[in-house]
This record gives sequence, structure tokens and C-alpha cells, in this order.
Amino acid sequence: MEIKKITYPTPDEYYNKQLFHIQEDGLDIQFGTVFLEKGTRIPEKGFSKHPQHEISIITKGKIEMLNEKGAVLGYLNAGDFVYIKALEAQAGNVLEDTKLIYVLNQKV
Repeated sequence: MEIKKITYPTPDEYYNKQLFHIQEDGLDIQFGTVFLEKGTRIPEKGFSKHPQHEISIITKGKIEMLNEKGAVLGYLNAGDFVYIKALEAQAGNVLEDTKLIYVLNQKV
């Protein structure tokens, strides 16, 4: 067992803070936190896709999620969670300073 406190990156650090990365028994699991500053877009241009399934919990803030055509798909607010399938395109406009907790997982 490993116990850690949940901490977030500070505004002057890289936006993603990985707290655990476990690779065993055919699984790759990553757990961490993110801080996104109001007025930014994630990613800056285009859309990101990653090979892992993602579950994120918004603990503070608001993000406007976009579809691949750039239209608004919906809003993530404090208290919401989102599931994003592996290789699903994702992008968003950060409407308020936002903190979230994420879990990425995939079979290896």
C-alpha cells in the first residue's frame, strides 16, 4: 500500500502532476491532478487523443468541451466527472481556473 496526499500543480508548474504510475499485470494505470488557468485552451490548437481510457473528476472550475468540428459539446463544472474513451478526440476552453483529478488506464 502506498498513501499520498492529493496535491495539484501550481500555476507556474507544468499543468499535469502525476501522483501514481503503475505498470503491472498487463495494466498501465496513471493517476494525477491538473491545474488549468482561466482563458487557456487545452490543447492550444487542434485536439488531443491518447491511448488510455480516461476518467476525470472536476473539483473546481469550469471547462467548455468541444467536438472535432469546434462546436460546444457540453460543460464540465465542479462536481462533474467525465469518461473519455481511448483515442477519442478532446479539447476544451477553460472558463474558470480549474482543478481536476484523473485516472488513465489501458491494457498493455
